[in-house]
Amino acid sequence: MAVRIEYLLVLVFALLIAAVFGFTPTSRAAISGKADKEVQFENFQLFNLREDDASQKIQATKAVKYNKYITFNNVNVTDDLGHTIFSDTARYEEDLLLMKKNVKLLRDDGLAFSTESLNYDLKKKIITTLEPFLLEFNQTVIRGEKLVFKVDEKIISAYHVDASIWFEPNE
Repeated sequence: MAVRIEYLLVLVFALLIAAVFGFTPTSRAAISGKADKEVQFENFQLFNLREDDASQKIQATKAVKYNKYITFNNVNVTDDLGHTIFSDTARYEEDLLLMKKNVKLLRDDGLAFSTESLNYDLKKKIITTLEPFLLEFNQTVIRGEKLVFKVDEKIISAYHVDASIWFEPNE
């Protein structure tokens, strides 16, 4: 029983024709791989001035506006309560400021806080971090994890705290 090559080629051709006419392609909208960058700023500064309130400001060496968020490089944020936050990179999206790499928070009363990432909910005025942190105030040094700082209420809470507290005697 010999199969002729012509019959095999006719069968493959019939399968090919059935596949071409049997499948209908669907059309989909193209998605940009660059996240739809709208505008880029160098040496960016934004001030929010109000008559009855302290000013807020954001400074960055570079800011890039996308459709739904803004990214910053070497950012310096000062809020209306006098807190200054520095970081290498940040992303602002829907009232949430996500800061990464070498994050430092300084308050007017001398409190200094540093970590590798920080989330600042600007609407609720709550700063959180899941990373290990270092908090310094006068000569007190506190290390811990999962810090939550309620800015308006001036309440700070954390987990796995290791503190070195120094009291100076009153003279």
